[in-house]
Amino acid sequence: MRIPPRLRPKRLALLLAAATTLPGVAALAPTEWRHRQPLEVTAPGLVQVALPPASFDAAQPGLADLRILGPDGREIASLLDRELRFDQPAPAPRRLRPRAFTPAPAGDTTQLLIETGTDAPLAAIELETAVPYFFKAAHADISDDGREWQSVDAAVPIFRQFGAEQLRLPLAGRRAAYVRITIDEYRSRPITFSGAGVIPLPGPVAATQPITTPVDAAVSRREEFAGETVLTLTLPGRNLPVAALAFEVTDALFMRRVSVAIREARGGVPGERTLAAGTLYRVALEGSPARAQLELPVDFAPDTRELLVHIHNGDSPPLGIAGVQARLQPVHLRFNATVAGTHQLLSGNPQAEAPRYDLAAFAAEMRRAAAVTIEPGPLTDIPDYHPRETLAGPPLPDVPLTGAPLDASDWSVRRAVRIDKPGVQELELDAAALAGARPNLEDVRLLRDGHQVPYVLEQPALARAIPLAAVSEPDAKRPGVSRWRLALPRAGLPLRRVILTSRTPLFSRTLRLYEKLTTAEGRAIEHTLATGDWSRTPDPGVPESRAFDIGDRPQGDALWLETENGDNAPIALDAVQATYPVARLIFKTDATDGIALVYGNPAALAPHYDLSLVSSRLLTAPRAASALEAAPATAASGRASWLHSNAVFWAALSLVVVVLLVVVAKLLPKPPAA
Repeated sequence: MRIPPRLRPKRLALLLAAATTLPGVAALAPTEWRHRQPLEVTAPGLVQVALPPASFDAAQPGLADLRILGPDGREIASLLDRELRFDQPAPAPRRLRPRAFTPAPAGDTTQLLIETGTDAPLAAIELETAVPYFFKAAHADISDDGREWQSVDAAVPIFRQFGAEQLRLPLAGRRAAYVRITIDEYRSRPITFSGAGVIPLPGPVAATQPITTPVDAAVSRREEFAGETVLTLTLPGRNLPVAALAFEVTDALFMRRVSVAIREARGGVPGERTLAAGTLYRVALEGSPARAQLELPVDFAPDTRELLVHIHNGDSPPLGIAGVQARLQPVHLRFNATVAGTHQLLSGNPQAEAPRYDLAAFAAEMRRAAAVTIEPGPLTDIPDYHPRETLAGPPLPDVPLTGAPLDASDWSVRRAVRIDKPGVQELELDAAALAGARPNLEDVRLLRDGHQVPYVLEQPALARAIPLAAVSEPDAKRPGVSRWRLALPRAGLPLRRVILTSRTPLFSRTLRLYEKLTTAEGRAIEHTLATGDWSRTPDPGVPESRAFDIGDRPQGDALWLETENGDNAPIALDAVQATYPVARLIFKTDATDGIALVYGNPAALAPHYDLSLVSSRLLTAPRAASALEAAPATAASGRASWLHSNAVFWAALSLVVVVLLVVVAKLLPKPPAA
């Protein structure tokens, strides 16, 4: 039965009064909660608590442990009011296939007539095309009958370039039986659109959008990798309901694909989980003001204070980022205060389960009712905090700082680790360490005072870039072949790919990348590492670079690149760049000196530390960047040092054998004279 509006406040008051008493519920033990915050209620009635970042940070993921106590210390029923769920990334928008899609050229434009097939409010139309590079202006009109049209938006940039794309035309919740998209083809080559997707609004049209709360996200770290910038954003707390990230970019014009991730461990293996991805841009069409999209929707509550923002630059220079702001969804805690006075908000109980109050059945009425908004006071610790003992036993111990003793005499390279401040450390292995260690890094150890320092090996999908000098070395026996020698900084460096750049406007070649080796029998061979075709045309948007993936690890300190020119002029090789994978050791220490990295033991087995039991805690903690001292100049790598030590050993052993043979020959009796 529908309740008349004039009776709703009275019914709501009765419901709140009945739900506040919590009959039959076991008394709450406040000492099982770690934190508390005062709530100053000035008058009885419905109260709305605006949760600050400190409350989210102190609570458990999902906010299941939040409780409210009245002035008498008794628990009060409350309702957690939030528009969205933040325990998982927001799903992709629902896309509908239109009833009809008809493209037609019209002079200097191409018109796309779309029959939506739905009467639902529409969020956007998303175009589909297989063309990899383009930049155009689009105009959107809507109609109910296909004859009379109403303009929605004009000069909307649509593009796809170097991984960044913008193919959506917003419709702002309008209903339309027909949508007409006009593509401006003036001064550019026409492209083919194969279809479109109709994206309805995810829910009913709201009169007002929820007002998000801005908080600053500090860029605590910025790193430049091969074609990619990674920003480490530090939020003011964990479990914050982040709705979007807004970027302040200083570049005048740009297009970039951006993704946001958090660190996690799955089955003890470090990795990243992507929360959101999209395109940021600021573009200007001829005759129209510049348009920008500098906000990336996230809709997630990470259980860590750090977010990783990957900005994919491709061949473009890194962006200038002046600041990043996180926008939070409104989340409130509503309850009925029967008396005025100081209430308490409890948080920080990992054993607590989400409460089941009768208020949940009347959530809609409570959200519509007028409430007094208050903010919690400062967060303090409960002095006699004592967690409840469970069948699972006590909480996991803290991250171990030392491991088993180790005699490092069999390791050929030892390098000191520079640490600025104690705590969780991130040590990235440089080119010298990667070249000197075993391919699977099983021989890498951290030592302090003769004991191992446990670590977690993190191998993200990132790469460092190094320039390679290409020296032309023609082959006199093959005059039609162009050949270059590429010197590597270290022998045995595990390269991932080689990127070639040429500004020669028109060519088509097959290239081979190889290294020269000598077999055990002393025979010279050529070991092919990569091969492939490379073509360029003068058309706009055609990239100047070509990447060749390397499957095998090079063994020497030089690579060779060659191509057959046939009857064509040689191509110009303007730049060569190589990339190698990133590997990091994540560990914790309470010291700033005395820690060393050792590697270069071909007989060592991979270490197994108890640290893997708490790897998630270690990986998601804020970390400081430590560094290695310069590599030894006497050996190009640990492998070379090992080979040198083995050669010395066999030479010494051979000398000892010769001496023993001479001594034995002198001790043997001489044969009788004939």
